[in-house]
Amino acid sequence: MTQDASDLLRRITRLHTTLQQHTASGCGIHSLTRCQILTTLSRAGPLSLADLGRHLGVDKAWMSRNVDELARAGLIDKQAGQPDRRVVVLTLTPDGQEQVYRLNAALRQQSARLLRRVPPADQASVLRTLELLAEALEAECAGAAEDGGSRAAP
Repeated sequence: MTQDASDLLRRITRLHTTLQQHTASGCGIHSLTRCQILTTLSRAGPLSLADLGRHLGVDKAWMSRNVDELARAGLIDKQAGQPDRRVVVLTLTPDGQEQVYRLNAALRQQSARLLRRVPPADQASVLRTLELLAEALEAECAGAAEDGGSRAAP
């Protein structure tokens, strides 16, 4: 049952992304990027467009297009910053907060269903392994950011 770690990680990532996309679409959000924007604003509170881009690691122009779509949908409010009115500050609208609530509830249910597919005797071990993997991924991402992204290259 030994598999190449690289192939296994890519397979898990692909399957998990597909499953999350399906769940997000069921909540009315048809882009994982827009899900990330909404959930980041939910966790971090009001953010400037530039700060949101830094949180998600994407450029300002690309971020701006997605934020504009979410604002048109009534999920994000854009206000001029204080004291610098050139800065755009983003917050979730009540509809945006409701959307994030529904998305998080659906993703929690999805995770619970997924874990129930693991034999009960193995569930604690799987969760611990996932914690270790998350820590390793965070460390690798931090290292990639420190060395200009060369570690993140395929």
